[in-house]
Amino acid sequence: MDNLDWHERFSVQAEWTKQLRQYLYQQVGINEKSRVLEVGCGTGVITSELKEFNKIQAAGIDIQLDRVATAKKIDPTTHYGCADVNHLPFTNNHFDFVVAHYLFLWLRDPVKALNEIKRVLTPGGFMVALAEPDYLARIDNPQELWQLGELQTKALILQGANPMAGRQLSTQLHQAGFAAIQYGISGFQEESDKIPPWFDSEWKILENDLELISSKQELDKLRQLDLAAQQKGSRIRWVPTFYAYGRKDY
Repeated sequence: MDNLDWHERFSVQAEWTKQLRQYLYQQVGINEKSRVLEVGCGTGVITSELKEFNKIQAAGIDIQLDRVATAKKIDPTTHYGCADVNHLPFTNNHFDFVVAHYLFLWLRDPVKALNEIKRVLTPGGFMVALAEPDYLARIDNPQELWQLGELQTKALILQGANPMAGRQLSTQLHQAGFAAIQYGISGFQEESDKIPPWFDSEWKILENDLELISSKQELDKLRQLDLAAQQKGSRIRWVPTFYAYGRKDY
């Protein structure tokens, strides 16, 4: 997959959580004067959207230079930089809010990253983890597609992802010393007998994730089963996705 494919995927994920993000931004008080940083910004989907909520230009950082380059090309008016969340290139007390979207599942030491995020937050500022999945609680239906969920979870673990990232968010915010912590699970609603608009995008990711542990023949069979179940109205695919936020008190 190239970076335009990833941008498409990040856009799909952003659409899943759009209503939740709008709610959370209101909850924590993001406004036109807020200084906001997105960590793990990828190709800039979430960072660019922040223009709708505040007039001060948001910033986004990502550890992958090629994705940062894509973000700059797509949205040249926003500030993007290549940086590690564990070593942010900003002074203490610099941002009012730091946000992240599907990031913490990829971090080896989330508490270390949260301590660094807390350093660049102003006192009273919020860290907002917008979406972190819990793959060990994934639900698939019908039964012949249980294997698909198990394979994807295995593939993500092999890539270094933490399949329990969602359920651990609140604990990690406590460990990093944040206060006023709130957490929850994002809502999910789909029409049962229609092919979702993100079906092809989902399968592009699945084929990318599973190519090392599944044969093309097996993947083709699973895709056909997935499509048939979707058309019959029997397909359920749900990964509990948590959000959490906490305040820096000092």
